[in-house]
Amino acid sequence: MRHGKAAVLGLVVGAGTLGMAAPAMADPGDVIVKPAQARPGETVTVVGKKCQVDGTAGSLAFVGGAVPLNGAEEVDGRAGIATVKKDTFAGTYTVLVRCGAYKGTGEVHVVDGKARPMARPTPTGGPATGVGGGAGGGNTVLLAGGGVLVLGGIGAGAITIRRRNGAKA
Repeated sequence: MRHGKAAVLGLVVGAGTLGMAAPAMADPGDVIVKPAQARPGETVTVVGKKCQVDGTAGSLAFVGGAVPLNGAEEVDGRAGIATVKKDTFAGTYTVLVRCGAYKGTGEVHVVDGKARPMARPTPTGGPATGVGGGAGGGNTVLLAGGGVLVLGGIGAGAITIRRRNGAKA
């Protein structure tokens, strides 16, 4: 009976962790900014891939704060063109896309106006990259959730072994 309680506890903890990590499992490619790196004063194209209706894309880095997104034949979803403010400091800025009930986020990396844009650290794209979906970086939320599950399993195992040996908790 003791093993059953430990199993139920493990399932409850695991289900809770998975529930908290579900938003992090969303497709990170729903909002695309091309080019991903831009200098102050340059224009970028923002694409909301899951947008079914016209909407807006906003960022602190954009002139006017927000730009309209509308349908274009050459993209899936909705797209718009934004200009990076000339006085924007180098750094990473969040791009918020809203189309009807859909909300998604992306990033634009603003580089120093004098510097050359950095090369991308990991390959992206289709099968020519060699590793497919495995080329991206680790997801911190998923790694933390996995760590919680592993620690919970170790704790449940320690309690089971301790009780089996006759020690009282």
